[in-house]
Amino acid sequence: MGPFDCLAGLAISCAATIAAPPAPAPTYVVKPSEVAIPDGEKLGDYRRIIHPFKNWTLICDESQKSKHRVCNVTQTVVDQQGNAAFSWSLAATADGKPLMMMRIPAAAGVGQTIELAMGNRPDRIRVQTDRCDPFFCHAVIAVGDMLKRHIRTGTPCTVTYAVPPAATVTLQAPLEGLFAALAEAK
Repeated sequence: MGPFDCLAGLAISCAATIAAPPAPAPTYVVKPSEVAIPDGEKLGDYRRIIHPFKNWTLICDESQKSKHRVCNVTQTVVDQQGNAAFSWSLAATADGKPLMMMRIPAAAGVGQTIELAMGNRPDRIRVQTDRCDPFFCHAVIAVGDMLKRHIRTGTPCTVTYAVPPAATVTLQAPLEGLFAALAEAK
């Protein structure tokens, strides 16, 4: 290799360096609040309170102006990697009727049965998922007398559902702590 070959290589290398555009500067934005402000409310006049209880979290959103408060009590069970395997929330309809909203991974699919087994006998509740989004499949049940009884006593609850093609998920979702959270929500 002669001196001119070396200079030619240097010129090509320098030209490539000069011609390369600079790397774009990273863009940073402020993460918006996770609290959705309802229509008619102003920022600063609406607050969220998160109150932990054993196994459950009470979440209340309240208008400072009207003093209207909406609460739900939520529990999430995660796997070893921290992914949600099951979550459920107790909330009320506009007319005050309690509902239990359950969520399982979207891979389960619409129409998948979720079984709750509570107590020593056990009492069983079966419900099917009725819709899925990219992350979860959802099922909703009205809270009847049997479930209310188990909530009052903090009964252990075993949740079972299938994820096609062949996996069955069984996990513990304890009711202990839910009654105390509900008492605080009132």
